[in-house]
Amino acid sequence: MASSPPLDTEFDSRRDQQVIVREWRAEQLRRIGVPPAHAALFADLVDWHTIADLVARGCPPTLALKIVR
Repeated sequence: MASSPPLDTEFDSRRDQQVIVREWRAEQLRRIGVPPAHAALFADLVDWHTIADLVARGCPPTLALKIVR
């Protein structure tokens, strides 16, 4: 009979995945010109695709962030 991992290990794994995703989103925001501090702060709060679309149409990154949030 196989035993399942302890709940705290499962929680840590999910939290680690959330951190990885948050960092990836922040990196995407930085790549399109959002200042690093704003990218880290808003990574979980905005859809970076929408910001990227606005930037691609000529909107400054910080203005795009204000529009989306």
